[in-house]
Formats: sequence, C-alpha cells, structure tokens
Amino acid sequence: MDLVISNVFNGIFVEKVIWATIVSTGFATLFVTPRRALWATALLGAIGFSIKYILLHDVLEGHIVLSSFIAAMVIGILGMYFAHRVHTPPVVFTIPAVINMIPGKLGYEFMIGIIKIVSFEKEYNVTLPFVYETMNKGLKMGFIMMVLALGVTTPIMLFNTYSVKDKDLHNLLRIRKKRQKKQSKK
Repeated sequence: MDLVISNVFNGIFVEKVIWATIVSTGFATLFVTPRRALWATALLGAIGFSIKYILLHDVLEGHIVLSSFIAAMVIGILGMYFAHRVHTPPVVFTIPAVINMIPGKLGYEFMIGIIKIVSFEKEYNVTLPFVYETMNKGLKMGFIMMVLALGVTTPIMLFNTYSVKDKDLHNLLRIRKKRQKKQSKK
C-alpha cells in the first residue's frame, strides 16, 4: 500500500494525469462535445488514466490489457452516472475519456517492425525473436484496443439501456434484483 501511495504522489504521475486530462478534453472538443460535458470528460479521463497507471505499476504489475479493461469499465460505469448529471448520452464523454489510454507507442513499434520484416533490404537484421517481438506488440495493441471498446460499452450492455434519460442506475439495479428473485422462486 505504501508503494501505491508513493507512486500516486510523485511528480511523474501527476504530470501524466494532467496530460491525460488535456488529451481527453482536446478530443472532446474535437468531437464537438457540449461545453456542459467537458468537465465530466476531463474528470473521467483523469480517473481512467489514474486507475490504469496504478493497476499497471503497483497492483497488476505489467498486465496492461487487464489494467486497461478495468479502467475502461470504470469510465463506462461513471459515464452512465455523469450522463444523469450532465443530461447527455454517456458516449459523448466516455469515448474521449478513454482515448488517452490508446497504446500509441505499441502501435508505432508494431508498424515499424512490420515494415522491417517485409522490406527486403539487407540492413535490417530480421531474426525469429524480432518477428516474435513484433507480433507480440501487435497482438497486445489489438487486445488493448478491444478491451477499451468493450470496457466502455459493457455497462450499457449490462444495464440494458441505450439512453440514460429518465433512468436511474440505482433503480435499474433494484428492478434487476427483484427480477432475479422472482426467477429463482420459480
């Protein structure tokens, strides 16, 4: 626990969270998110990145796919909550909030590796471990992209709602629990 607290309060973490907030807000502006929802996008971007960073560096240590999925799920669930407060669909601010977790470095390294593999120049030393490393980066990038999309959309699928207008998350959970009790009695 001390390691988590020390990592959270170091300067690098705070700087990365600030940049994640700026990136989320920038993409929200690019996607023409209403002004009243920009604060929610910035907050969700910061929360999602913080959760991913803490899980990746302290709790799950290196499991980037699982860390990204959990952070995207939290963004999706909180997005449904903020949709009630801001009166906009959750997708309006959950998608820009999750963009800061896209693995750009892995994608870049994968593409450079593919270019080196398929080019026939002798200056590149393409060995089997290099091909393995390149494919590993590509698969990891693909899985991260998949879990980001799945994490944001899972709360909508779980609560079986496409719009949060006139729906309260607490009431939806209570109704679902009543249905399960009735089905278990049958």
